[in-house]
Amino acid sequence: MIAPYYCELSEKFTSIVFLIVDVDELSDFAATWDIKATPTFFFFQNGQQVDKLVGANKPELQKKIAAITDSVPKWQ
Repeated sequence: MIAPYYCELSEKFTSIVFLIVDVDELSDFAATWDIKATPTFFFFQNGQQVDKLVGANKPELQKKIAAITDSVPKWQ
């Protein structure tokens, strides 16, 4: 249900890498990252996890992405 919106965000925020992982196919990955519900969104900056969102909450997803992009210095 949120997949089309997620794709839309990936086209809007081109400076961010968006990934989709099929946790049914990669159950070891899901266990390692403690994914207990889908969707689960992880946010990384400079190689470190800075946030996590569980659930299809569009406004919260947009807010967290905006926070990441706002914290990155703009190159002139």
